[in-house]
Amino acid sequence: MLSNIKHAFRSLAAVLSLLLVGTGIFAQSAIEEALFANGFENVRHISKAGKEIIFIESESFTHGDRVVESVKNAVETLIPEFKSKNIEVILMEERIPKFRLYSTLADDPSSSRWYSDFNVEEGIAALNDIDGKKFENSSFGKVDLKFYPIFRFKNSRLDVMYLLQLNINPTLEISLWRGATATAQVIFPLLNDYSTEEGRIRPGFLTLSQQFRLPFNIHAMATVGNFNMFRAGADLKLYKPVGSRTGVYAQLSYTAYSVPFFNDWYYTNPDKFTWKVGANYIVKPWNLMFNLNLAKYLGNDLSVRGEVTRYFRNAAVGFYVQTMDIPDFPVNGGFYFAISLPPYKHKRNKFVRVSAGNYFPLEYIARPYTEHGRYFTTSPDENSSYNFFTKMRLNQIILNSTNN
Repeated sequence: MLSNIKHAFRSLAAVLSLLLVGTGIFAQSAIEEALFANGFENVRHISKAGKEIIFIESESFTHGDRVVESVKNAVETLIPEFKSKNIEVILMEERIPKFRLYSTLADDPSSSRWYSDFNVEEGIAALNDIDGKKFENSSFGKVDLKFYPIFRFKNSRLDVMYLLQLNINPTLEISLWRGATATAQVIFPLLNDYSTEEGRIRPGFLTLSQQFRLPFNIHAMATVGNFNMFRAGADLKLYKPVGSRTGVYAQLSYTAYSVPFFNDWYYTNPDKFTWKVGANYIVKPWNLMFNLNLAKYLGNDLSVRGEVTRYFRNAAVGFYVQTMDIPDFPVNGGFYFAISLPPYKHKRNKFVRVSAGNYFPLEYIARPYTEHGRYFTTSPDENSSYNFFTKMRLNQIILNSTNN
């Protein structure tokens, strides 16, 4: 009798094991576990005839140098685990495939050459053939609490040299379904010489964004909610890589005036349609990106803006020149920079992770007007150096540097 019961339990355990393997719960391989240990999430390893395909994501995706380096180091230490030395690594953002690294690994990892492009279709097809984009260590439902320091200054009075503003803005970023992120921010002023209203604790970004891929390798992000520059509404960004160095992009926005406070919210009906079209080009040996665009800005003015940005390991510095639709002030220019904030390596071992924002950005603007030549941003981590249109290209800059 006892032996029959044991046999029944063994049979039940075998059935459950098969079911669990089928659902992916026991699907973790040694390769996936090693990648988890390196702080990556949304991981999937697929072994095909003659090729190893790895899907991987890092929350610090915009830190292209550290992501690429850590991916290369992790993969190269796993050479004994692979059936093939032809490796393809697909980097994702919110589980949306964006970028591909590939190599034929040498026995000596230091002599392996890595290459990159945006051809992720083959990897996606291989994933769909298995189970339709199921990932291990999923980011779904995980929360980041980030603190974004904001420093601003302007010279608009004769009795003082500069008016200063310093905010520390705690922000919740929640990973939802595939491609979706919810953001809720509180603006917390520490020092304010601007207006009385800007010295009050108040809501900042309150948004829901959705990323997706369109045919012809077009990457898109739609965002609705409350933005900065006192705007709220809907925004759509499109980006398409063209060749190995060039990308073209567009942005369309329909917004209203919006000033939220905790006790009231002042807003109007949507009244402004703004747009932007442009292209960027990278010069790999010097880690430079050139950017040129034509836009209709918040002042209902048309302007052409040219930028050149130099990217370093932990910072970026850029300069811009811009035409102005103002007869007495036809041309404007300035500079901007962004500095990476520590910690430089994030892990998501806990449900809620607390950290600084990815960057501290600052843009110098020399002009006596508020809306002409200016566009809002739709997330707290967006700036002139790092945004939806540029960060996909940054991994190529870093990869070239590490290969050389």
